[in-house]
Amino acid sequence: MSNNNRLLQIAGAAALGGFLFGFDVAVINGAIGSVSGSETGFGLTPWQTGLVVSIVSLGAAVGAAIAGGIANRIGRVKVMIAAAILFSISAIMSGLSFSFGALVIWRLVGGFGVGISAVIAPAYIAEIAPADKRGRLGTLQQLAIAVGIFGAFITNFILVKATGSADAEGWFGLHTWRWMFISELLPAVLYGVFVIFLPESPRYLVSIGKEEEAEKIISAVGSDSDPKGRINEIRGSLAGHRPRFADLRDKKYGLRPVVWVALAFAFLIQMAGINNVLLYATDLWSTVGFEGNLSVFIPVLTSIIGIVMTIVGMSVIDKVGRRPLLLWGAIGMFVAMVVAAITFTQGTLTEEGALNLSGVWAMVALISVHLVYIIFCGTWGVVLWVFLGEIFPNQIRTAGLGFATAGNWIGGTLITFLFPVTKEYIGLSGTYFSYAVVAAILIWLVARHIPETKGVELEDMSYDLK
Repeated sequence: MSNNNRLLQIAGAAALGGFLFGFDVAVINGAIGSVSGSETGFGLTPWQTGLVVSIVSLGAAVGAAIAGGIANRIGRVKVMIAAAILFSISAIMSGLSFSFGALVIWRLVGGFGVGISAVIAPAYIAEIAPADKRGRLGTLQQLAIAVGIFGAFITNFILVKATGSADAEGWFGLHTWRWMFISELLPAVLYGVFVIFLPESPRYLVSIGKEEEAEKIISAVGSDSDPKGRINEIRGSLAGHRPRFADLRDKKYGLRPVVWVALAFAFLIQMAGINNVLLYATDLWSTVGFEGNLSVFIPVLTSIIGIVMTIVGMSVIDKVGRRPLLLWGAIGMFVAMVVAAITFTQGTLTEEGALNLSGVWAMVALISVHLVYIIFCGTWGVVLWVFLGEIFPNQIRTAGLGFATAGNWIGGTLITFLFPVTKEYIGLSGTYFSYAVVAAILIWLVARHIPETKGVELEDMSYDLK
């Protein structure tokens, strides 16, 4: 097997955590209507519905915050195995939850796995890949996320087609929406099996004094033509210092400028409402008039286009760089959000308070909202985890990445928790106008503060606030 193929297999196996990440986040899309309803679910209020959906993001924030410190103590591979176990437990117990509180707890456990995999997989790939291949290999994480989202949507669709509805009774007397959660067990187990056979990160091995083992891994995967020289570079960048969260502090700014920029980058993309396009898609389209199987199938189609756009982004990230993709992506999402917000003002409210869009406005709403996600997949989705895995110097990479990823999921928690509430109180139009404002801030952030990291060796990575 060639070194390139070996490297691709290693990065691909690590990125499978992204599949579970995407699956775990998106599976609620087909189930939330039934979970919140009174027929087979728990009769939830908008606040409770928001909590069921957003609790995964809260768990992910906690998992992301602790993942870096744990990975520096026990290694990247063991932490990925732990994530697979958490995913497996969450899948089974969420499907078997018979109270609102139990479902929240077990989705929280799954969130821990999401946060851990979100931090460790991009860090691991960045650390094992050479600079000239790091961008493309790093984007495997986002491709896996996109495929995981598709996997969740198509699984939901197949289950609904097989049983008739998410409320229908399926196998062993369990309602279909419960099987949506349980279906995550298979990919979770496969992920755990794959990562057991991954080599440890050379940078972690050097940090604990196992330089010979690190050199063998670098040689085996062909990540550098001079393994001994690479070991010396890693040793020099680590300088015998064990990473701590205290290293993120800065006397002038409170935190290092690179941490503030990464935190803003990670937090604001969530506040732009990207996750809500996925998590509430079926509920949203039912609200504006797309009923039954169609409201479940539309997200499936969107996720397929998202995968295609992710592949396109992967093919150009090391050619055009990270910064142009971020800038044009933010501009595109801003325009699509403004169009969606304007479109939602054209609807009328039914007696039940649902928005009714008809004719061309319904189609414009459908296209503009899903265009936000499609643009995201080809730009920010591709760059996000690559950039966060690259921008930090070696000494603070896992701690900084954990901090930024925690910020990403705190933003995700807030935005998904508040969506049912904002939809009720300020409407879909007001909600999407607020997302457009955040997208405008992202345009400014990229133009003013985001550096280009294409082709820069991790040992040479540094950042100064402009």
